[in-house]
Amino acid sequence: MTWLNYDSALAQLRDGGLQLDEGLEVDTPGPRRCRVDGEDREKRGWYWLKTFTIATGPRAGSYVTGAWGVYHGNDPGKRKIELAFDGQPVTLTAEERAAMAAQQKAQTARLKAMRAAEAERAARAAAAAWRAYVAEGESDYLRRKGVGAHGIRFSPSGNGTLAIPMMDPRGEIHGLQIIRGRGRGKGLLEKQYWPKGVAKQGRYHLIGGVPRGVVLLAEGYATAATLHQATRIPAVVAFDAGNLRPVAEAIKKTYPKARILVCADDDYRTEGNPGVAAAQLAAFAVDGAWVAPAFADPRPEDRKGPTDFNDLAALEGEAIVRAQVEAKLRDLQWEPGATARPPLAQGGGGNGLPPLIPVDDAVGRFAVIYGGGGTLFDFADHTLVPKSDVLDLLPDHGWREWKLRPDRQVARLCEVGFDPAGTDPNIRCNLWAGWPTEPAAGDCGALLNLLEYLCSGESRPREVFAWVLKWLAYPIQHPGAKMRTALVFHGPQGVGKNLFFEQIMAIYGLYGRIVDQAAIEDKFNDWASRKLFLVADEVVARQELYHVKNKLKGFITSDWIRINPKNVAAHDERNHVNLVFLSNETQPLVLEQDDRRYVVVWTPEKLEEGFYHAVKRELAAGGRAALHHHLLNLDLGDFDEHAKPPMTLAKKRLIDQGLDSVQLFLRDWQMGEVYHKRDTPLPFCPAGSGDLYRAYLEWCKRAGEFRPRPENQFSGRILALDGWIKGYKNRRVSFNDTEICRQRMVVPSNLALTQAAESGGRDFRKQPAESDVEWITRCFFAFTAAMEMP
Repeated sequence: MTWLNYDSALAQLRDGGLQLDEGLEVDTPGPRRCRVDGEDREKRGWYWLKTFTIATGPRAGSYVTGAWGVYHGNDPGKRKIELAFDGQPVTLTAEERAAMAAQQKAQTARLKAMRAAEAERAARAAAAAWRAYVAEGESDYLRRKGVGAHGIRFSPSGNGTLAIPMMDPRGEIHGLQIIRGRGRGKGLLEKQYWPKGVAKQGRYHLIGGVPRGVVLLAEGYATAATLHQATRIPAVVAFDAGNLRPVAEAIKKTYPKARILVCADDDYRTEGNPGVAAAQLAAFAVDGAWVAPAFADPRPEDRKGPTDFNDLAALEGEAIVRAQVEAKLRDLQWEPGATARPPLAQGGGGNGLPPLIPVDDAVGRFAVIYGGGGTLFDFADHTLVPKSDVLDLLPDHGWREWKLRPDRQVARLCEVGFDPAGTDPNIRCNLWAGWPTEPAAGDCGALLNLLEYLCSGESRPREVFAWVLKWLAYPIQHPGAKMRTALVFHGPQGVGKNLFFEQIMAIYGLYGRIVDQAAIEDKFNDWASRKLFLVADEVVARQELYHVKNKLKGFITSDWIRINPKNVAAHDERNHVNLVFLSNETQPLVLEQDDRRYVVVWTPEKLEEGFYHAVKRELAAGGRAALHHHLLNLDLGDFDEHAKPPMTLAKKRLIDQGLDSVQLFLRDWQMGEVYHKRDTPLPFCPAGSGDLYRAYLEWCKRAGEFRPRPENQFSGRILALDGWIKGYKNRRVSFNDTEICRQRMVVPSNLALTQAAESGGRDFRKQPAESDVEWITRCFFAFTAAMEMP
């Protein structure tokens, strides 16, 4: 079969990194797996393509449709085939789009089911293999790394192969990391995730018992084992850098009192230092911290040198590892054996279980939420918790005793809220627990230079920089202030967008968060509860994703957010969220012509590495606290949450990219850039609707727009414009005749006519001495004459 867009579809998948030397397979019963550029071990790429036929019209023929992606853990990274033919997008009818959407929905459901079944089969195979392995054995890998066997097992064959379980918080095994010895045989990898199809994301291996205070998080087993042996602090194996953040979030959810110190691999010879970057992101996501090993001797630049804490122990000893970790904990004022918050009560807590709460303490700490469906408010942690969680911490019959207490606390669901300013008298159960970080006077010049550079591509960069800085400072000076605008910074990778704005997010502590596409689209949105600052990282809000666009719009403009958590009653919170939108896309969202919500900045190219090293040195010296202090004391003048956003070059480009052909035509017409058969522009004035549509069709040919809108849609777009009129008007039959006739006219708004006249065009506004008939007659014949010129 021949598909009209086969080459286009193949190019899309190859551009996405899929290795497809043999071409595409279409109409297969299930998805096809393939390798990805730069990776030889696993087939993480996939595609599932079907034939879609358009029966009639100029687009008639067969097309390749479907989806493709690259797996990252359980996330398939799904992307749809973009229909194109001869380099032009293929526009589908509403019925065709509905049919294609139904097909893709069915494919998505089947793909998820197949992936879940694959992961379940892998988990069963891993559990069976784990049971066959033995608790004692020898491994030259462990000897070479200088670490012991912590919760791992060995092959019963005695060949030196060991297995590390990949577990969830319930202790269930989902897969194994197999590490083979030197005599593993030809073609076998030293390290391998087993079996095929294992769901690795968020799975981990815990060393050293249940975290009761600080927990150390590292990529590999040898690094985590070294850290635990050196410090006696529990350590967690995430298996690779990409899994650090999911594991950190899983640990924080399972052990909410734990403080997580991410111990990074310092990949100093790899561009972007993925080990440190992933550690920073994981730490920010859970309000934790990160540390990288510091080596006494310079590391080689021409080859790979030591990078992790296991390398540090091998070169300088475990005492140095312990000293560096303890120094970091002292700087953070974290006690390794202390919980992140004061303990619930004294006593109990054996075998790693939480201590029981005396009823007296529980009555003072919790309030039953009437209308909350089994939810309680925790006054110590300022959060809502399921009743079942509290019951687990009470002594036997404790709940019955509680219900009989006359001093028990009860609150209505409407009395629960997030009120950072503390000014709402209706809120008894405040989800705000106080500002989480402390400002400190110091040097933040490099950070400010970074923000100024991010704004430097605009026509008035200093003005944009000053406005953005005040936008960031206002809600810090006025906790809970809701800005009526959002920032959009988009541009090339590596320029420092995330580096800067994640420092702002960190100032907000647990009230700040990075959100991605999956979080925005998830029906459970408890991540939005108690939030003041969100960084939307690569969240696509293009025109075709109306639900995403509307959710983002709600964060910017709505006064309330509906919070829908798992296992806790849904409730409304006052919206205090301020949003920064970061993207590498050239068109991350579609803007209306009269948009008043977004400040858009296109960032320049990446600078030399020395510039960013200076920023990181400043951060290490307390730059974030200094930036907090700077914003807290910035003179805002009359700036407030309603400040009008500046129009930037980047915003104009985004608006233009979002215009359809009718809007572009009307814009060009108003600017005097629409011509008909000669070089004289058509006058911008009231015109006969038929003449104007003929001018639009001629403009489409010149502009390369091969799919002009039908006349009814053309008219509909005009009727939607504020102040524009389309309908019958009286005019004279000829310019000098007194006889009157009815004419269908398009009449631009008075504002549009004024803008055209003030920008140098002819003035076609109605003059004080003119009647409506005289004005319409004058304009009609002026436009007609221009259209009839040879």
